[in-house]
Amino acid sequence: MGVGRVVLCVQMRSLILNRLKCAANCSSNTVLADKNHLKELSLEWTEQREEKYQEEEVSNAEGVFEQLIPSRNLEALFIRLYFGRRYPTWFGTTYLCSLIHLTLRYSRSCVDLPPLGQLPNLKYLLIVRSYALTKVGPEFVGYRNRDPICSELVAFPKLEWLIIRDMPNWEEWSFFEEVEEFAVDEGREDGAAETRPEDAQSARLSLLPRFVMLRLEHCPKLRTLPRQVGEDTTNLKMLKLIGANNLKAVEDFPHLADLLLIEKCEGMERISNLPQVTKLHVHGCPNLSHVEGLGSLQQLWLGEDMQEVSSRWVPGLQVQHQRLHGEYLDVYTLSTS
Repeated sequence: MGVGRVVLCVQMRSLILNRLKCAANCSSNTVLADKNHLKELSLEWTEQREEKYQEEEVSNAEGVFEQLIPSRNLEALFIRLYFGRRYPTWFGTTYLCSLIHLTLRYSRSCVDLPPLGQLPNLKYLLIVRSYALTKVGPEFVGYRNRDPICSELVAFPKLEWLIIRDMPNWEEWSFFEEVEEFAVDEGREDGAAETRPEDAQSARLSLLPRFVMLRLEHCPKLRTLPRQVGEDTTNLKMLKLIGANNLKAVEDFPHLADLLLIEKCEGMERISNLPQVTKLHVHGCPNLSHVEGLGSLQQLWLGEDMQEVSSRWVPGLQVQHQRLHGEYLDVYTLSTS
């Protein structure tokens, strides 16, 4: 099957292309680019359960994907079972300027996520089972500290929901490279200009200004959450962590305003400094020994398995709530059966 076969359907609004493993490269990159009415596109490759993909198959998958440049009017894009090592170069560029919903499912070999932070209209992002991914860094934002930026640059300007699920090898998550700090030396003999940390990034990048919900599910090796998720997300309402066994703390989310849900996070030890959270749901966290700094908490939901460990910190929450609000904190039992 050649990908050029779809050129006849000029007026289509929704298109599913599957079995792309069998597709052949064509000579044009305009297979989809001139489909100006196309709003929703689904691209699906073929899963190979037992044998490894041959190098020729991987190269062909990358080539076919590179040619499937969509129209700039595309609003929803769904990618499934892609087994190339890299995403196409048109990801994160002006070709996806109208994209609202993006789903990446079952990516077998890509070690980096595409640079999605500069997509101006992306609202909903779902990432599932990127098996080769171990680290998410500045490439996801589309910016590195050494790149020049303007003071008005915003990363993920309209993103509201981010759901990441079933990432068995993901360990690290950051948005920016660490800025190397240099000691101030006023008496340098070589006459070189002194370097200050603030010179490395003269303008601050605004991050996730409309972010409402983050859900991480079954990411067992992830060690920490990026500091900026807590500090910069002024509209964050919901944070849900499920099966993130390597996370030890959720701290310093001054803007999180509604729900914190933590389930089956066996390594979780501490929750603190979430002054606007009103609802806390916890179960399957046997090592959670410190919970404090939740001055706006109105409802506490605990799994039956949490009764013993929660006895260390529920009294402190009750005292704080009584002092601030003049009444007892509502504590409920979650049914986990």
